[in-house]
Amino acid sequence: MKSNLNSVFKSLTIVLSIALFCLGCKKKEHSSTEWGELATAKMNEITVLTANIPCSQLTDVSIQEMASGCSSTYYPVKISDQAKFEKLKKEYFDLLSEQTKAMIREGYIIDPCFESLWIAEQPIRLECNTGKVKVITSANMSIEEAKPLAAKTYLEIMAIVNAQTCTDASSWMPAPLIKDRLMDVEYITYLRTQDYTVLKKKVSLYNGLKTRIIQADGPATAVEPQTKVERIDCINGKPVIKLTTK
Repeated sequence: MKSNLNSVFKSLTIVLSIALFCLGCKKKEHSSTEWGELATAKMNEITVLTANIPCSQLTDVSIQEMASGCSSTYYPVKISDQAKFEKLKKEYFDLLSEQTKAMIREGYIIDPCFESLWIAEQPIRLECNTGKVKVITSANMSIEEAKPLAAKTYLEIMAIVNAQTCTDASSWMPAPLIKDRLMDVEYITYLRTQDYTVLKKKVSLYNGLKTRIIQADGPATAVEPQTKVERIDCINGKPVIKLTTK
């Protein structure tokens, strides 16, 4: 009987010890800095995966996007590495999400992305550069190529705008296009209740190219816009912007 009691007591002691050990091993929360370091390390893995692809493999490469907030980055990815890229991409954004949660716990205020100007970098093509595959974008293409592309893109944007029809003014929103000086803009309209992805990409491409052209042509002075959008009306079946002086 005594032996049985000793056995039971020994078993309870082991269980209690394990329980106390587990309580002591409660998972430590990472700080936002630690999550950021893990995210940076994961981004380094993505960079290594997509860097130094030889030109001989150009036909086996596609452009892949990594969008975060109001911006995007584009990478050349071999078809054979696509699955690995997607895995690393997911892991990277998961780490960024954890960093954001940690920042909120630490009292940081996270401002949401708000695009008053569509200008995110846009991909153009893949090309061979110094023996390696490179993604050419609106941010790194030559100014000589940017100028005619900007003019062509503007015409494409206006073709979309001119084809618009309007029945409910409350569904329309303005989007600025950069003119000849930074922050000197004209406005076009888009229907927020429909998919405007194509228009947004074209406007982002145009605004990005136009900004680079202005900066390349001389001292890029910014001007304070003199007008703002007061409202959008439907007139003769078309969306029409009513401007007011600031």
